[in-house]
Amino acid sequence: MPRRPNNPESSPAARFGFELRRFRQEARMTQADLGREVGYTGAAIGALERGLRLPKDKHLVEQCDAALTANGDLLQIWEECRSDGNQRWFFPWLDVEQQARTLRTWQPNLIPGLLQTADYARVVIERPGMSAAEIEKAVKARLDRQSIFARDRPPMMWAVLDEVVLQRPVGGADVMKDQLKQLLTMAEHPCITVQIVPLSAACTAGLLGGFVLAQMRDGREVVYLDSAGKGQVTAQTKEVRDIQLLYEAIKANALPQNESLLKIKEWMNRWTS
Repeated sequence: MPRRPNNPESSPAARFGFELRRFRQEARMTQADLGREVGYTGAAIGALERGLRLPKDKHLVEQCDAALTANGDLLQIWEECRSDGNQRWFFPWLDVEQQARTLRTWQPNLIPGLLQTADYARVVIERPGMSAAEIEKAVKARLDRQSIFARDRPPMMWAVLDEVVLQRPVGGADVMKDQLKQLLTMAEHPCITVQIVPLSAACTAGLLGGFVLAQMRDGREVVYLDSAGKGQVTAQTKEVRDIQLLYEAIKANALPQNESLLKIKEWMNRWTS
């Protein structure tokens, strides 16, 4: 039975894979045929078509474009996917996020992107000099990432937030009210847990920045570190272990989920009044 193609809207990698498959079929080539033309195996071409990753090698994409007589169209699609509303330094993390089995995040300043509403994301993303079209493209890209929770096998996510995140008036009262309502809704997902570190805990661990710990399906651990608006992705053993210890120290100060949800409701009501 032929493999069903991925939803091209689910991620930049999925979109490129969908288009690569379309061009290949229009050229009446098999995956093995294309692989021979560009020096890859048919299985590697199949992995690209399934959206398991987005090629990092421009030369490979150029070879595919030429072999499939795509006249530059495939290369242009790849360039669009590379900058699909995300900064290029964030690009490696998109592949990690799409393939992760578990995600553990600590956020001392903002709601995590995977749990944001469009209005909240718009305020967070906007920077001086960005056009309205660029902002909306970035917002769409951020919301598209949330489709990982609609998969047959979504990742487990544990989000630990500082209570300050609930208090910061990002976008104003209406935006915050809707965002906290969304947070409560997302917390109902069987794969998502949200916990709050209350101000009363006087916890200082992790206040220098947020991070995400991803465990891949092969057992590898990868870390994304927030740093002054520009992130870092690393799989170095020492850095991963340091963040694991930091996450556990922070989580030890968090309220249980039921109490955390009550705290979120309390602040949602404050933003409503």
